[in-house]
Amino acid sequence: MKRRRLHTSALIMLVMLSLLPSAALVQAAAPDGFADPAFRQIWDGADAPVAAGGAGRSWTWGELPGERRYERYDQAPGASRLVQYFDKARMEISDPAGTRRSPWFVTCGLLVVEMIAGRAQVGAAAFTPRAPADIPVAGDLADNSGAPTYAMLAPLAAIDGGGRVPPRIGQRVSATLGPGGVGEDPAMATPETAITSYDDVTGRNVPRVFQSFMQGQRPATDPLFAFGRPITEPYWARVRVAGRDVPVLLQAFERRLLTYNPANPDPWKVEMGNVGQHYLSWRHGHELRYARPAPAQPLSVRETTIDIPTYDLAAALRPTQPGDPIFPYDRLDRAKVGPLQPRSYRAVVVENRFLTLTFLPELGGRLLQAVDRASGRPIFYQNPVVKPSPFGQRGWWLGVGGLEWAAPTEEHGYLENLSWWQNISQGNDSVMVAASTTERQTGLTIIGSVTLRADEASFAVRMLAKNVTDAAQPLQMWTNAVLSPAGDNRVGPGMRFVVPSDRMIVHATQDRALPGPRGWISWPIEGGRDLSAPANWTGYLGAFAPAPVPFLGAYDVIADSGAAVIHGPGAVGGKIFGFSNSFELSLYTDDDSAYVELWSGAQPTFWDYPPLEAGATRAIETSWLPLWGLGRLAVATSDGALGTLRRDDGGLTVTLATPRIIPAATVVVSLDGREVFRSAPLTLRPDQPLAIELPPGAGGRVRVEAAGMSLEAPGE
Repeated sequence: MKRRRLHTSALIMLVMLSLLPSAALVQAAAPDGFADPAFRQIWDGADAPVAAGGAGRSWTWGELPGERRYERYDQAPGASRLVQYFDKARMEISDPAGTRRSPWFVTCGLLVVEMIAGRAQVGAAAFTPRAPADIPVAGDLADNSGAPTYAMLAPLAAIDGGGRVPPRIGQRVSATLGPGGVGEDPAMATPETAITSYDDVTGRNVPRVFQSFMQGQRPATDPLFAFGRPITEPYWARVRVAGRDVPVLLQAFERRLLTYNPANPDPWKVEMGNVGQHYLSWRHGHELRYARPAPAQPLSVRETTIDIPTYDLAAALRPTQPGDPIFPYDRLDRAKVGPLQPRSYRAVVVENRFLTLTFLPELGGRLLQAVDRASGRPIFYQNPVVKPSPFGQRGWWLGVGGLEWAAPTEEHGYLENLSWWQNISQGNDSVMVAASTTERQTGLTIIGSVTLRADEASFAVRMLAKNVTDAAQPLQMWTNAVLSPAGDNRVGPGMRFVVPSDRMIVHATQDRALPGPRGWISWPIEGGRDLSAPANWTGYLGAFAPAPVPFLGAYDVIADSGAAVIHGPGAVGGKIFGFSNSFELSLYTDDDSAYVELWSGAQPTFWDYPPLEAGATRAIETSWLPLWGLGRLAVATSDGALGTLRRDDGGLTVTLATPRIIPAATVVVSLDGREVFRSAPLTLRPDQPLAIELPPGAGGRVRVEAAGMSLEAPGE
């Protein structure tokens, strides 16, 4: 690997000459991420012409493949079938041993029927009841109260053979539908809305614009396969589109919902509603995410600036004298801190297909942020201001957020506010950003580095101390991650710490029901309370794992997102920290933002100061996995993470997330040593965690194997 040390001007030149900014990344001609070649073949026939701009119509499925799952289907092998969601619908394979040449090897679910009727199909004739979907059928999802919802269509729909109406061939559509019910607006009865078709099975009329659109799908797509039969009459409705109220004609079919907006350009006048998006939200409670297109360049580096309002510390810093425990570092006179001022900080941004990392060399060389590009969520807390707080051994600390390097003493060390030298090393498939400084008390060289590899959704972290003096030096060395697991700069009621230990050692706490410093607590249940949830605390809590742990996690089960740090060589200490709901947040920020912390140390606790001999080095190696879609984080390794969640129907959902692309993987799930599920070969991807729904009654210790890796976790 070629290494080079860059100052600001050199870095800018490098970026200009040899690297493209992330804005220049372009989508590949054809997306990847399809769960099965049969899904890809169907998409190619229908939507590849739309992607190329030559179809003259709107999307049949959607621009990109989305979430893949094995959903419960009692007649399928393992009682789960492979499905994949797209904007407009869902593809399914119920019998993987069936004839692939059959036009019904892949089916398209009756998603509209299920959302209107309030029942989710889990077998050929088996359903679980749910409330009908209170989701607008067209237009914006938010602030769209005038649009009909799927639930509002329930009394108007022909489901299970009921609710037939007579043919109205030649008549124009003037019926309206809104929160007040069905009405009439004769002005809307244009020639395009004339009824040209009647379905004898469901007893529903179809207007010209929709009938022509469906027939225009041929020969690539059979209308019955893609749309199913009409189950409502067509209605005009006023819906909000991009913040504007517009009249739209809509009609529900078994598998799709069609809309006609006469104000749109011709190819987009008729569109399919985002049924796939809506159904996924209704059934699984989260938004649809997509396979990330392969970028034109696997890695990019760019320099930019970040504006962060900053309190003026210049007049408040007080030099120390020999004999002061923190000499030669500054004390802070809080009464002299100046007002908030605008300030721009130099930043370096490194990006691959799955992650965007942002570094601030001027504030302790920290990794300020890591954004998962599939979900769009940042994993670290990011303080909206740079403000001194009364924390740490120095008596003050800048809680900027991100991943900081803490040395040479306990708590946050003395280095997070200083400007560090920065080095960037780039190879063919990785970029390493390293920051370094000289610690002033001991003379130790401290180096923190982060490595991002192409096409991986994890990053490697290494912190190294080198004793270049001629005497042994005491040393505390930690990486501290300041996290917002939900990605919203908050710590909500769903936040959970995940520590694979049955006991913890209290570092400090305001929770009067817990022992004080060095006291032991059971983990996670202590005195009937689940301490993994900060919402159950009555004061802040910091606690150490009593022995080295393979990983630490912070996961929000409501937002269904978080992160895990995997401990590698040298990482023998693990610590968690969080505030309670009663903590005074203005001590470190100017809004109501909050965070939790995960610490990885070169020593077990803050009370250990193993000396670093002259000429020796000490290092901590970890890796970070941004995570989402797991339900509940159960275990994490460098190979991936496993989530388990008990569903309302009594079944167990097991979700596997991998940090890299693994082609042709067969996923095997065992419970208490007994195989209960085996997938067809498919590509595992960081941007598409694979959820496997096991049937009701499934339980026991979970083991998931795939492509040589093995993850184990207790069952829910």
